[in-house]
Amino acid sequence: MKEDSFFKKLIYGYDKLEERVLCLSLVATTLIIFAQIIMRSIFNSSLTWSEELTRYIFIWQIWLGVSIAQKEKQHIRVELLFSIFKSEKFKDVIEIIATLILIGFNIFLVIYGREVVLQMIQRGNLSGAMRLPMWIVFLALPVSSFIFALRLVGDLVNDVRDLAGKGKKGGEA
Repeated sequence: MKEDSFFKKLIYGYDKLEERVLCLSLVATTLIIFAQIIMRSIFNSSLTWSEELTRYIFIWQIWLGVSIAQKEKQHIRVELLFSIFKSEKFKDVIEIIATLILIGFNIFLVIYGREVVLQMIQRGNLSGAMRLPMWIVFLALPVSSFIFALRLVGDLVNDVRDLAGKGKKGGEA
């Protein structure tokens, strides 16, 4: 029981950290864009780095936001099979299969995203305006895919527990 409580606290802490990072990045993006508007309209000058930085922050926001969308069960999905079959147990099995496929896809993204990051490091690619190493931008893919895969594994464990619980009760809806 203590381990379960520790992991729940750990997940809760990570969820809060993820939400705060995304909120702070949204505030930062808004302030950078606002500063750029002020610079252009009042001072008739512009910040050379603002568009590039907001673009890279936005990339990280989107990739990290995938995990929050999964936590909130807000991803778009095709529910045709769910509407065809009435058995709750069958729907749970479909959900487990879909989660396994998604975990596999995220593992693929982690592996090949890591290779892309390593190639970017080897090449020494830099962004145009800020001279930021491009591997930092590309790192969003394997990092967020890994986080998403972890969240999916947690969902999978819960789904399997639910399915096993339904099997023990012997009742289908």
